[in-house]
Amino acid sequence: MADALLAIEDLRVAFHTAQGVVQAVDGVSLAVAPGETVAVVGESGSGKSVTALSVLRLFGRGDRVTTDGSVRFARATGVVDLLHLDETAMRAIRGGEIAIVFQDPSASLNPVFTIGEQIAEVLRRHRGVGRAEALAEAARLLSRVGIAEPEARLKAYPHQLSGGMRQRAMIAMAIACDPRLLIADEPTTALDVTIQAQIVRLLKDIQQARGMGLMFITHDLELVGEIADRVVVMYAGQVVEAGPAAVVLAAPRHPYTRALLACRPTRDYAEGGADTIRISAIPGAPPRPGAHGAGCRFAARCVMVEPACREAAIPLRALDTDRLSRCRRAEEVV
Repeated sequence: MADALLAIEDLRVAFHTAQGVVQAVDGVSLAVAPGETVAVVGESGSGKSVTALSVLRLFGRGDRVTTDGSVRFARATGVVDLLHLDETAMRAIRGGEIAIVFQDPSASLNPVFTIGEQIAEVLRRHRGVGRAEALAEAARLLSRVGIAEPEARLKAYPHQLSGGMRQRAMIAMAIACDPRLLIADEPTTALDVTIQAQIVRLLKDIQQARGMGLMFITHDLELVGEIADRVVVMYAGQVVEAGPAAVVLAAPRHPYTRALLACRPTRDYAEGGADTIRISAIPGAPPRPGAHGAGCRFAARCVMVEPACREAAIPLRALDTDRLSRCRRAEEVV
């Protein structure tokens, strides 16, 4: 992690609720280098979005949250630990040096302001430019993300744009200040497959042009194969496998990763008849935060489980120079 743009080490995030303490993230470590795309993969509830939100400390005002560990970010002026910066310093970083694109642009864009006003606000806040200059730059950004007639779209409200165009506007807002790191939190989930492919291609093009780091949160392993250099697989708040994306997808070393890959739709071709699409599922459900046993958190759903897997916590161990797995039988997973 020495040359990382972002280095998360032993991150722990707990929410204090009326029902007790919920440990959403438990000892997560990962790094993103300049110009690199790291995909963070897992089912809903695995802790991947909470990990992303922790980087920018974007929790709700009413949330009682405690964090531990470190989130080091390499600014132009030096490395800082984002978990320990004051709010004034964080506001300078949010949207300026680190930007985020959320899953649902309809919930992220303000419905009472035009698209142009919302992009211009980012530029005015972080670059200190005037309104006219900010709007002109906003039009250029909309054109950059593939929106036709950008000057006209500046005057549109979010509800007047399609889902794909709203997501493109969110990306324009995110890249407005040329961030060093972009976090994309399932940015294609609500879009059809054609628009998904366009958004992924757009993110890759922008990254290559600007050399920024990209942390891509998803549950879609097909997207991981298209966009990521490295992949981090999370389950029940922990990292269970990590390594180069192409290697992990071709030869997983954790039963959970293998099970996720098996969930991808497959087509059975029938001569003279209709083809059949088969979709598999992982039996059972992820444990509720804090409700897992003492051993492997995937044990209840794992086809390779042994009695020893349930007895004690399984450490994340190195299999070689760039592969990690949290499985006693990692070498046997095929």
